[in-house]
Amino acid sequence: MPDLPAPPLSEGITDWWSRAGLFGVYVFASFALLGITPATLGLVLSVLAFLLRFNAWGRLIRDPVAMLACAFGVYVTLHSLAFYLLAATPDEAATVLDHGSDWLKLLLFVPLAYWIGGRHERLRRVLLLALLGFTLGTFRKIDWATFGADFFTTRFDAYLPSIAFGMFAGLGALGLLATRRAFWGAAERGPWFGARVALWAVWLLIMLEGLLLSQSRGSWLGFVAGTGILLLLEWRTQPGSAASGDHPRRRLALLLVAGTLAGVLMSQWETIGVRLSDQTETLRQVIQGDVSEVAADPVGLRVNALQFAYEKWLERPWLGWGAGSSRELIATSGRPEALLDNVNWLPHLHNSYAETAVQLGAVGLALAFALLWALVRSSRRECRTGRLPADMCALFAVSLGCVLVWNLFNYRVVRSDWMFFWILFAGGAYSFRLAWLIAPPGRGDA
Repeated sequence: MPDLPAPPLSEGITDWWSRAGLFGVYVFASFALLGITPATLGLVLSVLAFLLRFNAWGRLIRDPVAMLACAFGVYVTLHSLAFYLLAATPDEAATVLDHGSDWLKLLLFVPLAYWIGGRHERLRRVLLLALLGFTLGTFRKIDWATFGADFFTTRFDAYLPSIAFGMFAGLGALGLLATRRAFWGAAERGPWFGARVALWAVWLLIMLEGLLLSQSRGSWLGFVAGTGILLLLEWRTQPGSAASGDHPRRRLALLLVAGTLAGVLMSQWETIGVRLSDQTETLRQVIQGDVSEVAADPVGLRVNALQFAYEKWLERPWLGWGAGSSRELIATSGRPEALLDNVNWLPHLHNSYAETAVQLGAVGLALAFALLWALVRSSRRECRTGRLPADMCALFAVSLGCVLVWNLFNYRVVRSDWMFFWILFAGGAYSFRLAWLIAPPGRGDA
């Protein structure tokens, strides 16, 4: 279906606070993966403007997404307060407050959704700024005099560890693939068509190269999952639809993508082979069910961490051990042979789902999944009505698939980069539902 007009509420950016809120969103998007301080300032400005400008709380709170977000926020607040009061040491109490507040920050996707206002041009602008900021952040950190693959595999505190860099590079590539038609523009023979295609191809090449050079197998698997979802969505596109009415351009796009992928794979074939052949003996043990004495390599450490997480979860299955508790649990486990990475204890359980269950218990994990499911259902409804453009629907679907797989191998939910990513994508997806939810009577949907 064609895009429907945006609701009147999103057009009323006339007062000072509304302009400030939208400006804060653009600053936040530009620096989300470029600079924590300016991104935080932009986010604070947009949230403050939202609190002063928003006046439809009654309609908002009746929406399933908002209700579940509120339930999760109340649970984390009470949960963290209880563990803070029960903390044995001041350090433990400070950890609970710090990590509990980080969990609550994930709910700031609602203000961003309000400022996007169900307008797809704003959403595209926000996501493009985020991708541009990530690209500039990568280029800024490279030492061009000694540039090499080691840059991406070194865990440097100034930017991102390799597995996080790989995830964002993979998401960038998936985003460029899913929205390629919008990136190219509608006029095939327009004066800037060739330049748009060339820029798109170069940018895609950069993202794919970064994904491979990260040497992050978890990121590779997430990208493969996202690519599979994208191919399925493309295959399901009906021949008579507007999205697939120009077959020559589709064939050109497929050839260009295939050529780019083949070129990148050939350039890094040796690196890929080495990474895929690493820890094969450990993988064989795990597949055969022999996990009693796996080697302390990346695969073995993750297996050991999952076993440890399961044991600790069984001790407190419903409420968990408190926000941010996993680091201390690992350090006091007395299992250096299983949870010690070289000379350091594992910083977390290397699995977002296990971390949530251990920290917040089964109740917290269930609320988190319920909120995610409500967001997915809400976005799917907007896609079916045509208010959410088809390429944006594809982008959110492939990003969700990629991240769900990636979270099996790492945990960064409360780190600023992942948190900012979640606010951008969850807020962008929810903005279309929220805009029509709070529209004047007769303009919203049921």
